[in-house]
Amino acid sequence: MNHTLISYMDETLLKNISKQGSETDIRYYNRKSGNDVFTFLLPIKFPERIVPLALAASVADAAIIDVGKIDRDLGEVLVALESFNIERGIFIGEEDNLKKIRMFVKNTPMENYSYSGRNIDSILDFLNGLGERNADGEGYVVVDQSFSVKGVGTVALGFVKSGNIVKHQEIRIFPGQKSTEIRSIQMQDVDVEMAPVGARVGLALRGVEPEDVERGSILASHERFMTSSSIRIKVKRSLAVKEELYPGAKVQLYTNMGKYPANVSDISSNIILLDLEQEIAITEDYYVIGQQEKMPRIYGGGKVFR
Repeated sequence: MNHTLISYMDETLLKNISKQGSETDIRYYNRKSGNDVFTFLLPIKFPERIVPLALAASVADAAIIDVGKIDRDLGEVLVALESFNIERGIFIGEEDNLKKIRMFVKNTPMENYSYSGRNIDSILDFLNGLGERNADGEGYVVVDQSFSVKGVGTVALGFVKSGNIVKHQEIRIFPGQKSTEIRSIQMQDVDVEMAPVGARVGLALRGVEPEDVERGSILASHERFMTSSSIRIKVKRSLAVKEELYPGAKVQLYTNMGKYPANVSDISSNIILLDLEQEIAITEDYYVIGQQEKMPRIYGGGKVFR
């Protein structure tokens, strides 16, 4: 099984259960146990910037959250988990703080998280209990980084969000029109023929440049997604947000490792129409709205209203 976890915790503890990998504004850690691979995303530029937290949450299917200090920063982490609807996770910390968190997360996606002290065995038990992910659906990859490697060409790092991807698969780079072929696939620095849902992958791509596959790009079959610069989202406002958005408000939209400036064009009940500066792929994933110069810096999230 392969899982991606947003991690807000003591890095020393994380180093005890995993190995550090690459780094952007998110530091990646990897754990391999038999056939099971876990990728931990530590948003190292948060709380100074909200973007690393939002982007890490946008690709995570589970969470490990240390509640050592109950403050505004932890509050924004909880809002991110709520907005991206991350329903599986574990809170770790002292018993008094764990009791407080139980009250804070009632009626949110986090209300069924596990609770533990800072115990490595308990964390490993949680990881092992995550189980296999549903591999149904056509495969696609969300890109986090891309660069050129001498003798190889353009390499994109990312996450398989659905189904499986295979070597030599012909794909389109969304939201653009360029096509490419997956020349090779690596998982944990090992060449593989196929990568399943949840896997962290490195893809060697044919005939494209790194700037063609920027962060937030989606690699999928040619007709997999529609694209649009106008999007309606059925938004659930976070319980921590007191003021509603209004037409004309300038916001950020976060989804699948992408950050997009947007304007609120219309609001009808909980349906928010956003106009973006560029087209993006319309997927079945969560879209989360960030608000500028307000706390918390995440407003809420939901899926596209069709």
